[in-house]
Amino acid sequence: MASPDEVDPHLVFTVASVWREERISCPHPDLLRSFTSGGMAGGAAEFVAFHLRESQCPYCNAVVEAQRAEEDRAKQPVLEDLRDRLLRSTATELRRKRV
Repeated sequence: MASPDEVDPHLVFTVASVWREERISCPHPDLLRSFTSGGMAGGAAEFVAFHLRESQCPYCNAVVEAQRAEEDRAKQPVLEDLRDRLLRSTATELRRKRV
C-alpha cells in the first residue's frame, strides 16, 4: 500500500466529490422552478429540499437565486407600468375637469 505522500492527487476523490462535480443528483432547472413556486409535492419536493438545504448544492442554489431574481425583475415593470398608466389617466381626467 502506498503512503499518503505517494498517492497521486488526481486519484483522491470521494463518492460525494464525484457526485458534486458531475452534478449527478442535480434536478433540472424546470424542476427547481416548480419546487420554488410550490408546484411540487411528495417525495420529489422532499428530494429537492434536501438537495438545496442539506446538501447545499452551490449550482442548484445559484439557479434558484437566479430564478427568484428573474421573477422579481418580471414583477417590477408591471407595477411601474401600472403606476405610470394610473398617473396618466389621473392627469387626463384632471385636465378634463378644468375645461
